[in-house]
Order: sequence, then C-alpha cells, then structure tokens
Amino acid sequence: YGPRTVFCLAVAGCPGCHEFLLMDDGKWVHVKETTEIGEGKLFAPGNLRATFDNPAYERLISHYLGEKYTLRYTGGMVPDVFQIIVKEKGVFTNVTSPSTKAKLRILFEVAPLALMVEQAGGASSCDGLCKSALDVPILGYDQRTQVCFGSIGEVTRFEEYLYGNSPRFSVPNELEANPRQ
Repeated sequence: YGPRTVFCLAVAGCPGCHEFLLMDDGKWVHVKETTEIGEGKLFAPGNLRATFDNPAYERLISHYLGEKYTLRYTGGMVPDVFQIIVKEKGVFTNVTSPSTKAKLRILFEVAPLALMVEQAGGASSCDGLCKSALDVPILGYDQRTQVCFGSIGEVTRFEEYLYGNSPRFSVPNELEANPRQ
C-alpha cells in the first residue's frame, strides 16, 4: 500500500460511480465501476458528540457497536464515503442535536457525494426529511444539513432509528396493498 491519486466520477442519469487511477506516466486509467452498495458491517459515525443529547442517535450508534460493525472513521466525510464506494458496503452518518449544529454544506459537500453514492447503488438521507440529499431544495450556498450515506438497508435503518420510519423504502404489506382481500 502507498499513496495513490484517484478520482471518482458519477453522472446523473448514468448508472455507476467510476474510479480512475493516476498512473506514473501521468495517464488516468479506469480501474473500477461501482453499481451496488450492499449490506455490510462498516460504519463511519460523524459528530459523535450529538449522542450526548440525541437519544435516537445514541441508540443507532449502540446498534452498530452491539452488532460488531467495523469502525471506519477518519474525521473527514469524503474519505469515509469514498471507502463505502470502494468497499461497496457500509454507512456514514453525521447527525445534529440541540448542542451540536449541522456543519456539512449541502451545495458543495453533501449533494455531490449523494450523487456519487446513489449512482453507485446506495442511498442518502438528508435534512431530517427522510429524502435523498438530491431532493432537498438548496436555498443558499451556506445551507447546512445532517446526512446519512450508505446502502439502502443502512439508510433505512438510519431513518427508522432517527425518525421512527423510512417511508421511501418501506414495503407495504399485502393487506395494505390489496385491502379488498
């Protein structure tokens, strides 16, 4: 292992997130396409101070620890989310609380990574609204938010723990779908 320079590219409407590697001769080589972020026990919990006065976030972190998830936390959103794309599994969270306000800017931090994760087959949950970061209206360049990136299953778990439900990913039961039966 050693230093390497990579960049990832995702284009709205085109499935996949593409990783390119800078070679010694100065040329970029396409080395990987990620089209699925699956389930896996890897977590990167941002803003852990929020667990002191956000009981729902504390319960979620306790779940990760109790289920023996592997901690992957650098203190930076970009490397932690990049790891989810490369490993094709995991979850990144950055949650607010009454004493810890949102730090991440939706315009140039959260939304671009949401595009990459979602094009790679994962999901995002943003702003406490149980919706994709790509669906949150941007009202100002300094607009800040809380966020979760990861597999659909992990984002569903995040929304259920933090907000009590996950309407985007809920599967209606047979009786609700066909009430005349």
